[in-house]
Amino acid sequence: MSSTGLVLAGASALGAYEVGVLDYVVDRVARDVRVAMPDVVTGTSAGAINAMALAAFADKPSRGTHLLIAAWEELRIDRVVRPSSIELLSMLLDVTGAPRGIRRALEAHAIRGGLLDATPITRLVARIPFHRIADHVAAGRLRGVAVSATRVATGEAVIFHQAEQLAEPWNPAPNLVPVATQITAEHVLASAAIPLLFPGVVIDGETYCDGGLRQMVPLSPALHLGADRLLVINPLPAGPKPASVARSFSVTSPLYLAGKALNALFADRVEADLERLNGTTELLRAGTRRYGPTFERELNLELARAGQRALRMVSAQCIEPSQDLGALATEYVIGSEFRSRASGATGFALRCIADGDPSRVGDLLAYVLFDGGFTRQLIELGRADARARHDDLCALFDAPEAPPAGLRPRDA
Repeated sequence: MSSTGLVLAGASALGAYEVGVLDYVVDRVARDVRVAMPDVVTGTSAGAINAMALAAFADKPSRGTHLLIAAWEELRIDRVVRPSSIELLSMLLDVTGAPRGIRRALEAHAIRGGLLDATPITRLVARIPFHRIADHVAAGRLRGVAVSATRVATGEAVIFHQAEQLAEPWNPAPNLVPVATQITAEHVLASAAIPLLFPGVVIDGETYCDGGLRQMVPLSPALHLGADRLLVINPLPAGPKPASVARSFSVTSPLYLAGKALNALFADRVEADLERLNGTTELLRAGTRRYGPTFERELNLELARAGQRALRMVSAQCIEPSQDLGALATEYVIGSEFRSRASGATGFALRCIADGDPSRVGDLLAYVLFDGGFTRQLIELGRADARARHDDLCALFDAPEAPPAGLRPRDA
């Protein structure tokens, strides 16, 4: 039976963009193709939040998107971007080598070194009924779900996954550890814990942080869970800015460097992975046209004799922002709506930062702009971009049945 996988990337506040795409898919696309929504759902960082909210309402996906829309639009920047002096002190003492007594006192008060207040994000995640995911897996509405996190002590990418059974065993891979478990709020918060900005999360005695450090767009888990066609939503700003823009001011600017550091943190090989999947699919199709319908089977028999994994066709569509989100963030911060929503010290500081060349600070602002006015714009942009790809999305969800099980594509 054919299975569609949903793959959601991270990128902090930009995760709101995914919600707009999802809302359009579960509303308009589902109505036109009249088929079930994705039965494999995976995500990393902010994408993990969105993915598990949708998975929890696999029976009524519009309830999941409505929950996400309300939660993202309720965020207020002055409640999230709220630096803590005690957290800053904790990080300073850790760098300079604090006495053990002071460290124990900080640990007793749950001081874990995050610059921003994670409480609003924690409350957002707490609204997801995680117990319903197990019900949907048992009922067959979901084949499986997965979220990615980074184990701080070892730097390994850990794939927490929940399924009745995997479509295929995990192959040994360096720095990648699959863990079968029941997904909870802690797993999602761990996946979304951006180093330095939000505190790490302890699960079974191990500290975890943002999954984007090792695996920003988790194509491989979706394939292992049985997906043979993929919808990938990647909210990262599309492409590098022209070199002339970078030369228009000093690239040693701390704000510019901070934005580029976050870009580097969230950068991943999604384009290369999708190109490889599409290349494999086109190879198999071309071989079938040239040598007949037995080409794929014969090719995989030869690969099996050589001890290689089988190849299989995988359809994939990737939705990315059609606008520069850094510029969009800067325009929002210097506008009247943000001034009315954030009249305190945080709003004043961000407006001062944004005053000037948007290319200098836009990337940084876009990542940390946890404010309902901005996330609303991202959601609308996501809807618009999905609407522009309506025919592609319908073709993906209404694709013909996949070839027989057992022949899997190479891992992304």
